[in-house]
Amino acid sequence: MLEKLEIKINKLKKKVNKKYLGVFLFMLFGAMSIFAMEMLNNFKRQKDMTQNFYTKAMYETVGYIKNVELELTKLKLATTPKYTTTTLATIWRETNLAKENIESLPTAQNVLSKVANYLAQVSDFSYSLMKNVASGNTLTQKDYENVNYIQENSVELSKIIQNIYEELNSGKIKWDEVEKLTNEKLNNLDISIEVSNFGKLEKAFQEYEGLIYDGAYSNHILNIKPKWLSDKEISNEEGIEKIKKYFKKENIENIEFKREINGNLNLYKYEVKLKNIEDKKQIELTKNDGKIYLMISDRKVLSQNIDIDEAKRKAIEFLNNIGIYDIKDTYYGILDNMITINFAGYENNIVMYTDLIKAKVALDNGEIMCVESQGYIFNKRQREKEELIPLISIDEAKDKLNKNLDIKASNLAIIPTDSKGEILTYEFIGIIDEKEYLIYINAKTGEEENILLVVDNKNGKLTM
Repeated sequence: MLEKLEIKINKLKKKVNKKYLGVFLFMLFGAMSIFAMEMLNNFKRQKDMTQNFYTKAMYETVGYIKNVELELTKLKLATTPKYTTTTLATIWRETNLAKENIESLPTAQNVLSKVANYLAQVSDFSYSLMKNVASGNTLTQKDYENVNYIQENSVELSKIIQNIYEELNSGKIKWDEVEKLTNEKLNNLDISIEVSNFGKLEKAFQEYEGLIYDGAYSNHILNIKPKWLSDKEISNEEGIEKIKKYFKKENIENIEFKREINGNLNLYKYEVKLKNIEDKKQIELTKNDGKIYLMISDRKVLSQNIDIDEAKRKAIEFLNNIGIYDIKDTYYGILDNMITINFAGYENNIVMYTDLIKAKVALDNGEIMCVESQGYIFNKRQREKEELIPLISIDEAKDKLNKNLDIKASNLAIIPTDSKGEILTYEFIGIIDEKEYLIYINAKTGEEENILLVVDNKNGKLTM
């Protein structure tokens, strides 16, 4: 039997051409090599996609925990049921989102489990308080002690998570090293919550939305008629003449009309080259009236030769020249030797935060680099007299504030609402726990409308 099989194999060998066999084996080896390389590339692509997902989750976790920390500081100043409820709802949402991201990270369950547990407890705590306040009760002294304790924990947690993210983002550590690093950094961090066991409360995201908004969120500013513009349309040629007026004809080397942008707000787009300035400016004018809606220019600014006050003066001079008057600078930020200044409308000693314009100024020579005037174009109008008259006194508004707040200044201000409306408020600037806050009390109803933390450092003065 074996002899017959051996004879058949020998006959088959004789029939097969050795040359073809070699070619076949070479092709087989090549195909296997290509397959292996493709598998390796697919593995690398999959690994990159997975690590990008993890990095995004860590980035979002940093943001959510910072938001929780910020809202907890605001909660300590909140005095009205409406604002307290809204703030607690925000804390509840942000902690849940942070917890979801934490749980999606590729670390052992025991590494970040206490962080996830902490966030779950903060979520339950904030939700319980939110329901309590919505039922007509107020926060107790014990509640505020718990809030302060949680806020301190959140500050420490935020620092550590931020540090881990920065080391990942800079390439100092890889994802397979995160488990060890988080163990080291979180090992000595006490983020337990010494509050009552609230149990698992039944909650739905739609209920949260109903608590935080007066109806569904809407970007209807983009669906309303701009209040500052008339019905008079200009041609693109007339737009060129407007630009010559704004920049002075003798300073312009060339103006090129690029195209018309049609939408809720119709615009003309131009490219403008000024004399003795290398970069070109991209300018969008409103088709109605020819107002500057957006101006962008791009060049590297390598030095700072003028101070902040001079930059503000140059920005105001330019804004006046394009027809924007009665404004007040509010906040600013400095980056890459350029200062971005927020201006708000200012009339009858009232700051109109709805009528917003942003201007970016180069600190080497004072050139106006960018202007964005959407808020001003959509909201600037002649307001009715009764809109600007408060119905409660400033002393009545002060009574609504946290008694520990050291008030430094106050004035009337119009602020925007989430639904793109506006409210007349008293704006109070005050200090508590060595931090500066802006608190807004409705000048008609006495309701607490908003609380902002002022961040003042060498790079600018901003609000959160």
